[in-house]
Amino acid sequence: MLLKMILIVFLVIAFGWQRWISYLTWKQRDKPLPEVVSDIYTPTRYAQFLSYKKEYAKMSFWVRLGTLALNIFFILSPFFTWFDGTNPYVCAFLTYLVMELIQELIDLPVEYHETFHIDEKYGLNKQSRKSWIKDHILDFGFETFVTLVVGGLFIYLCTHLSRWTSNFSISYSQSFLFGLIIVAIYLILMITMSFLSLLVMRKKYTFTEMEDGELRSQIEAYASEAKKKVRHIKIYDESKKSNDKNAFLLKFLWIREFGIADNFINENSEDELLAVLLHEIGHLKHKKNIWNYMHYAFLVLVFLFFVWLIPHAQYIVDLNALINRSFGLDHTNYVLSLMVFSYVFVPVSFVTGLYHNFVSCKEEKEADKNAVDHGYGQALIDTFTQLSSDELIDVNPHPIVERFYYDHPGMYQRISYIQAWENEHAS
Repeated sequence: MLLKMILIVFLVIAFGWQRWISYLTWKQRDKPLPEVVSDIYTPTRYAQFLSYKKEYAKMSFWVRLGTLALNIFFILSPFFTWFDGTNPYVCAFLTYLVMELIQELIDLPVEYHETFHIDEKYGLNKQSRKSWIKDHILDFGFETFVTLVVGGLFIYLCTHLSRWTSNFSISYSQSFLFGLIIVAIYLILMITMSFLSLLVMRKKYTFTEMEDGELRSQIEAYASEAKKKVRHIKIYDESKKSNDKNAFLLKFLWIREFGIADNFINENSEDELLAVLLHEIGHLKHKKNIWNYMHYAFLVLVFLFFVWLIPHAQYIVDLNALINRSFGLDHTNYVLSLMVFSYVFVPVSFVTGLYHNFVSCKEEKEADKNAVDHGYGQALIDTFTQLSSDELIDVNPHPIVERFYYDHPGMYQRISYIQAWENEHAS
């Protein structure tokens, strides 16, 4: 019972943390916008922004509260004993399927309301109900498939590891080789899943190669500055779903291509498009620095910890036995075990998330400078200004919230340093 109480306390703390973050967010929104971003919203549009965010915040609160209640039910009820059985694959599959379906019963009505009532009310949704259903089926199918494949391999590894390692009595050199094999399998699996994710994206949107012409030639000329060549420039039909004006660079193995929303092509100037694409080209030109190497060093440490852990896996087995006893199980439920272990690693993932956001923001700033250096700083500001107003973006997030959760600098930060660079160029 002690373990169950610890898990519930953790969930309540996590819920309280989110409420604190929400409090900081709204405290910041009560302040006047800084001068740098004060012209992004007209008073009427800013009132719409606040109203829009309040409606979303209200829905978010009830979803989090419902999810908290659901998780407490899973912990305190005999839920996991209902699936207790000798076959670990069937046990895990049924547990995951029921939990996922129950969560979907909460999420789907909420997402439907957000899309077809809130977003539509503020002119942000252009998606049909048929397209919305199709996208959800694709996402649910992909996530379920990935979970079953990855989960199945994980269960297979856990159920055979003791036998393969002679009850964990292997040397560190053997553990090292064993770890390399697992990493190789993991990489192959992640590459396969990434290809499947790309396929799902292709099913959601129609991508069409940009026609030859002066604009394409200009994009290709700027892209040629990077050693990593862009092979395709494609336009996708975002206008069928929303008014988002996104442009991104897809980098995966040998694949290098620009994706540009048709909204962007149709409603923004060529200079604004080039400014955003020069930002993406800035990412291609990025050279590894100390922050990137620290990330690699951390991955090496994680691998070495895994190598150490294999000969000492009895600790994990003992902890898993404690989980089974606490929940009255005769056999391991890997969904439950992973859930408990994931709580243990939340502090680690939080710290690594902070580091990731820090490095990502530095790289975004570097990419912005590439657009400024080519004379498109003001065009980039104009793009940010229009996108923020059109898509009701929070242009001045609370500094703590920005540091914890933003992997791109907020608009206030971005426009401020772009203006500073522009002034340096002018002088």
